[in-house]
Amino acid sequence: MEKILEVCNLCTSFRTERGILKAVDGVSFDIGKGEILGVVGESGCGKSVTSQSILRLYDERKTAIYSGQVLLEGKNLFDLPLKKMQNIRGEKISMVFQDALSSLNPVLTIGDQLTEPLHIHQKLGKKAAVDKALDMLKLVGISAPLERLRQYPHELSGGMRQRVMIAIALACHPKLLIADEPTTALDVTIQAQIMDLIVSLNKQLDMGVILITHDLAVVAQTCLRVVVMYLGQIVEEAEVHELFDHPRHPYTLGLIRSIPEIDGNRKERLYMIPGMVPLLDQIPSGCRFAPRCTYATDRCRMEMPQLVSVSPSQRVRCWNVGKTGRKK
Repeated sequence: MEKILEVCNLCTSFRTERGILKAVDGVSFDIGKGEILGVVGESGCGKSVTSQSILRLYDERKTAIYSGQVLLEGKNLFDLPLKKMQNIRGEKISMVFQDALSSLNPVLTIGDQLTEPLHIHQKLGKKAAVDKALDMLKLVGISAPLERLRQYPHELSGGMRQRVMIAIALACHPKLLIADEPTTALDVTIQAQIMDLIVSLNKQLDMGVILITHDLAVVAQTCLRVVVMYLGQIVEEAEVHELFDHPRHPYTLGLIRSIPEIDGNRKERLYMIPGMVPLLDQIPSGCRFAPRCTYATDRCRMEMPQLVSVSPSQRVRCWNVGKTGRKK
């Protein structure tokens, strides 16, 4: 599979009143053309920071410190001047955020916001940009597209706003789409429609998709591979079927056991991973998951495990690989 993006030892730190805090620590993965890669973990595990670091969305002059490499078709994005990086955003890599209402400009029409990237990146004239905008709204399944172009974000439903966000992201036919919790604020039926749309467009446009979510059920239905993150690090990476059949990291096992099941005979309570994700200035020594892990040993609490390959398609960061068993 042709690689579109390679992330190599990505680290992202922030200057704060409490000192420099590292939110992403040595993350490495790649994504191929036409592939959907899932990135999962609890809130605070570094999923969104990783995705926004790929696009260098944090202020490098005042707040953020990046290191490592993000290679887009072999070119390191961290070596580019900020002005050139702005050309990458929207044209080569696009992003869909979880809250469309706050991401869309409330004082501009849908048409203005949809044609703007077409003017900037593709240099289209007014009529050509409007025609392309109409085509994009049709592509994402929005009815009466000409009428929608004249409307403002607050006049649309939540599902329609999210479709507009996807249309804007795909307007310039990027090679990679990053979808950060794209269905969080939507009801269940609309969530399914949006995910079906992303999968359909992935196949139709042959683009790579990084799907960031906390919902493993969505990952199981849509992704080829999945990366599990905890406290700024990758703790497991595998093909989806292998991850669900043979989870090797205790955190992955806990996430899978936490998936609700519809079973009228089920009497036990839903499983919960003990404890909470610690703050960035309270990162434990050794394995970062050790304080919450039922399999932890003294070695886990003292030494940081490395991310190692345990099969051709699976990597795990754990001293007790294979002792977690599998989901019953």
